[in-house]
Amino acid sequence: MKKYLAAISVTTLIGVAPFALAASSVDLTVTGTITPAACMPSFSDGGVVDFGKIQAKDLNQTTHTTLPKTPIALNVTCDAPVLFALIPVDNKPGTSFNNQGFGLGMTDANEKVGSFTPQVRSVVADGQAARAIDSSNNGTTWVATSWVFPDRLMSVGAVGTLVPIAAQNVLMNVDLNAWIARADGLTLTDEVAFTGSATFEMTYL
Repeated sequence: MKKYLAAISVTTLIGVAPFALAASSVDLTVTGTITPAACMPSFSDGGVVDFGKIQAKDLNQTTHTTLPKTPIALNVTCDAPVLFALIPVDNKPGTSFNNQGFGLGMTDANEKVGSFTPQVRSVVADGQAARAIDSSNNGTTWVATSWVFPDRLMSVGAVGTLVPIAAQNVLMNVDLNAWIARADGLTLTDEVAFTGSATFEMTYL
């Protein structure tokens, strides 16, 4: 797999020896990666889901509280049909209250607030119905999925198959599921602000 990444590295070593007769040298290294087509992922609404203010009295005391599902669209637009995958990265690692999905951060008392997990409802690739597939072994094998988890490759396949397909325009309709940890395990004497964040990195297969 190749990420859409270009890098340039220049390293030099300059030695000053006023009376030395030995030849001196310097190395210049230039590296880069050229991809056949570039893809740009984007979320609707700027990728922001705001649940507003939640009253502490409305939280379940002895079990987690499920917040309303929120629809959001994930679009991938490429210059040409290309095999690609997305790698979701949890920007609040280690804060998911159930050690699944993506974390919602910590309270001031160092308590895990909750978690969120996107769920793919439908996929359209270049105008045709498709399916979401993911891989936990860097693309060696793929499985059908609807849930999006951190650090797994997520791609699209034709309906009924488990092989990534080249696509130029992909639309994933996603439900954002979020949960707040049981209230009796949270310090709620003051207002608690929570923020979850995930970055979807583009890579090419």
